[in-house]
Amino acid sequence: MNKFLYFILIFCLAGLSCQTTLKVKNGTMAYQVKQYAVAVEMLETEFERENNDDIRFQKARMLAESHDILQNLGDALKWYDITEQLRSTETTKKNLAESLKKNERYADAAALYTELYRSTREGRYAQEAEICKAASVSQSEEENTFIELFKANTTAGDYSPVYYEEDFILFTSDRESSTGKGIYEWTGQDFSDLFVMNIHTKKVHNFDALLNTPNNEGPACFTKDYNEIFFTRCESINLGEANCRLYYSQRPNGFWMEPEPLLFFDEATNFGQPTLIENDSVLIFSASPKGSDGTYDLFYSVRLENGWSEAEIMPAPINTAGNENFPTSFKDTLYFASDFHIGYGGLDIFKTYLRPDGTWAPVQNLGYPINSGADDFGLAIKPGFTASGDVELEGYFASARNTGFGDDIFSFTIFKPEDTTDEKDEPVAEEPVKVYDIYLAGRVVGLVRENDDPNAAVTDVRNLDDAYIRMKFDGQELGLRTNPQGRFIEKLEVDKNYDIIASKVDYLNAGTVVSTIFKNGLIRDTTINIEIPLEKIIYDTEIILENIYYDFDKWDIRDDARPSLDTLSQLLDLNPQLTIQLSSHTDCRGELEFNTELSQKRAQSAVSYLSEKGIDPNRLVAKGYGETSPAIPCPCDSCTEEEHQVNRRTTFKILKDRQD
Repeated sequence: MNKFLYFILIFCLAGLSCQTTLKVKNGTMAYQVKQYAVAVEMLETEFERENNDDIRFQKARMLAESHDILQNLGDALKWYDITEQLRSTETTKKNLAESLKKNERYADAAALYTELYRSTREGRYAQEAEICKAASVSQSEEENTFIELFKANTTAGDYSPVYYEEDFILFTSDRESSTGKGIYEWTGQDFSDLFVMNIHTKKVHNFDALLNTPNNEGPACFTKDYNEIFFTRCESINLGEANCRLYYSQRPNGFWMEPEPLLFFDEATNFGQPTLIENDSVLIFSASPKGSDGTYDLFYSVRLENGWSEAEIMPAPINTAGNENFPTSFKDTLYFASDFHIGYGGLDIFKTYLRPDGTWAPVQNLGYPINSGADDFGLAIKPGFTASGDVELEGYFASARNTGFGDDIFSFTIFKPEDTTDEKDEPVAEEPVKVYDIYLAGRVVGLVRENDDPNAAVTDVRNLDDAYIRMKFDGQELGLRTNPQGRFIEKLEVDKNYDIIASKVDYLNAGTVVSTIFKNGLIRDTTINIEIPLEKIIYDTEIILENIYYDFDKWDIRDDARPSLDTLSQLLDLNPQLTIQLSSHTDCRGELEFNTELSQKRAQSAVSYLSEKGIDPNRLVAKGYGETSPAIPCPCDSCTEEEHQVNRRTTFKILKDRQD
């Protein structure tokens, strides 16, 4: 079972809102209300007393998952093994293999993943087997990374370090000195607060009374001047439930002000750790919005003059079908944790960077020993750090590895590779060059819109099986199909650009570009995750083109209209079988004949623009409706300005049978 360490445990980051204190009667109920520390005690007793194998299996499964969530990795392995003995299925084998990986028994995990691959032919199992084999080799190799326990760790959970001013580290902990009273029954620990440690004296104190409350406070980030803080707080919203939200505070005169919530999404959304990039102008955070499948993705919002823009989801190379959380940043690089990108077990730390064209580079695993079989997350690098001497990089991260006390903070130093010349400045014999593999793991989904209206909001997505995938590169083309879960996987070549096109009967083709060109070369086995959404083909229905505006009494294509028309051009390129009608509508003001003529000229301008982009004119029909087909019928002298604006629109529709 995938999970998120104490951050999830303390911050209720599990698909639904978390449960607060509730009396339970048995282990199953304790598990269901997420009181995992209570559940393991009750379930073990109940398991020993039970004779029915089906019930024993269910209790063993709940024990395995509860221990997994509580970071009791050895106990989790024991119970996953028992579940596999009681009922051997693909799921029980997969869970056991993942648990073996988390316990760093990589050779055993590789053998089980290989068995799964042979029985299912699922490419992901082959990938998992390969990385487990590589991890087994890495354990015995001499590494250039030094890792040491953070001096402020306790037997409680300590995690998510960030630098605070020159001499301090801010971190989250549920140690005894936290503000909240009582025991949090989910974890069996205290409530969490923000703490700060002096790097030189190692003294630790509670961060700030206004920020820390009896609720759970957690992972935070600062602006570059340390006068703004963004952090997570979980508060009870009604009996038995709590939600985690992002909060923001300023320090205008040396004192922190009362924090205010950032109003992204709605109150049913749970939020995770934030970070800032692009000179503090972009906020990145994890969240599980209402209506999602309960997993966490990374989102971003842009700072505006009067607040923050609406949150947008980060693209597919970063987000996956699993959980992405704990984003941090250093210079142009974004670090985050994921339990779905191929890794060494549990959450692993990955990195990517924003390329000059505005796209994100393929995700790379930081590798062993930064990543281990346990959960590893929350990387922090000191702002302004510059490599010097033999030190390439240093900082802190959190991990649940068994060399600590549970979730703990570790410092790390990565040293530069050794000089490849001898004392005579002559090159020494080189070791064989390691060759790393890169895979593309994709999912094709169909977008579900309300009432099948192409202009309505997306309400759901459906996995599309047997979708055809075309991969074009260097004049070559490769074809494959998605499995029943809508997924596909393929090994890629390095230093290539791939055009990926997905198609399915009754859907519009869609595509994306995947690059395997890395700024610093490929340093680890890497998996690029993508999701390709397909729209249903809906014939003879107007689809509104956003942001198509014209100057008064003009029909020239303005610069701000080009992006929408460029997107339509790409759609037509990907779907050469389509014929469309481009339509222009005016509002009711003005003479009927004039409006009809003006709208025809505007529609023809859009058609001409697409023709100049290389679209065959025979696939395009221009139609000006003037004021005869309003989106909102209203008496002209009674229409509001907003209604007039809605009625002034440019649309297209896919023609089933062309009628000029």
